[in-house]
Amino acid sequence: MEEVEKNSQQAEQQQLTKQERRQLKRQHKQEEWQKEQGKERIKKIIMIAGIVLVVGGGIFALSLFASRAPNVPPTSQVNHSENSPPTHIMSNPIPEGIQKHMLEHADGVGPPGIIIQYNCDDFECEFDLVERLTQLVQEYPENVYLAPNMYDGKIILTKEGRREILDSFDEQTIRSFIER
Repeated sequence: MEEVEKNSQQAEQQQLTKQERRQLKRQHKQEEWQKEQGKERIKKIIMIAGIVLVVGGGIFALSLFASRAPNVPPTSQVNHSENSPPTHIMSNPIPEGIQKHMLEHADGVGPPGIIIQYNCDDFECEFDLVERLTQLVQEYPENVYLAPNMYDGKIILTKEGRREILDSFDEQTIRSFIER
């Protein structure tokens, strides 16, 4: 059966004029070229979709990682401001630029600062926590600061290159942190 079809096609081509055969050949080439172009287009679409998926996945992973990273105060003075807080015991949070400056030197001229921060908005604090922290900080008037914060920790102690997060008031741990 196949042989009959081949013979039939050959007979048809022989009956065609030279010009018609060229035109038919061109038409076949153009159809093949269009098929190849379609395949190339599909390859490009798949490649672009792959790139979009990889980049989108990377962005999603970064945002997921960033959202899980704890919100904690700085321990480095990089990008600090040259401002000092008005007092060592604050009733409002200390901006991060100023915190970084305090880590460099208390009050802009003294020894490196130590910042004790508490978060009683997100954590359950003892009724006298702020009072106990205030009394302790008043014993170190030269370079220790106290302020509320919105960080991920009930009590967070920071100094240049170090941070400690406490779940409850521990006077000995706080004193050790300050005196080291």
